[in-house]
Amino acid sequence: MSNSTPIKFTLLTACKDEEKDIHLAIESALAQTYPHKEILFVDDSTDKTKEIIRNYHDQGIKLLDGRGVGCCQARNLGMQNATGDVIVFLTADTKLKPDYLEKIVGYYEEGYDWVTVQSFSYNIESIYSLFVEMQHRYWERQSGFAPLTTAGYSVRRKAAEEVGFISGGDYPVNTCRDWSLGKKLEEKNYKKKYDRSISVPHKSPDNFAEFWLVQRTRGLMSAYQPYFMFKQSPHFLALKFLTKDIMAVFHFLLILPAAIRVGGMARHSERPFSNYIPLFFTYLISVSARCAGEWQGLIKIFRLRRQGW
Repeated sequence: MSNSTPIKFTLLTACKDEEKDIHLAIESALAQTYPHKEILFVDDSTDKTKEIIRNYHDQGIKLLDGRGVGCCQARNLGMQNATGDVIVFLTADTKLKPDYLEKIVGYYEEGYDWVTVQSFSYNIESIYSLFVEMQHRYWERQSGFAPLTTAGYSVRRKAAEEVGFISGGDYPVNTCRDWSLGKKLEEKNYKKKYDRSISVPHKSPDNFAEFWLVQRTRGLMSAYQPYFMFKQSPHFLALKFLTKDIMAVFHFLLILPAAIRVGGMARHSERPFSNYIPLFFTYLISVSARCAGEWQGLIKIFRLRRQGW
């Protein structure tokens, strides 16, 4: 792209029943100081989310009706209808800083194909949201590699199209797989930039009900993704989950393995000693919710198999 043609961004949000938080994505997208952009929502909601988005129509926000087949297919639909050169993926609770596009546009002018950044939870007053943020920091420190997706990550639309967008088809359950886009870009050696100096704040679950739901949903994905995307046998998954559950029981019964893990998380907080015990029990809740989600997902799979899936 020549220097005389400015890069255009599409800020894309796939959403469903987000009436509590959708204003965060809308207002932070509108506040971007970079002028060459469009703001696009693909929505599957049954609550007032669509109505809220339509209230911003006169400010140029576009709304597409989703097909009710999950967030990843909604993102694919958005990418296929976008007019921007670069897609920036948002969630309803993402709060981009006003200069976010200004900060990443240079990488695309230099020829990069996708950009990931540092994401963090801004609402860490609750032990549940604090746990999410401390776990994120712990995993990032332990893994040492650049993530495939982050809050506010972006990709050149042409590159996404060339690798076939986000993988997977229409499934009878929502199977989150946006990581597959980054995986394919990585495998095809598209040029990537991970800039930890650019941060994107987002909202994390701050009460028990929301925390349990999110952790349980991650358990569901542990069942759905291997079955639908990698064709793993449900009997193999049952053995896998049983083994994981046994290991989880010993993980806590022996105390030391769980204590070391929680210690690694707690030391990233401002009050590691006072936060340690609450984080330990929140970690137990997290593991329990994920285990529950895995078995719930597996039961759903067996039911779907009887229906021909």
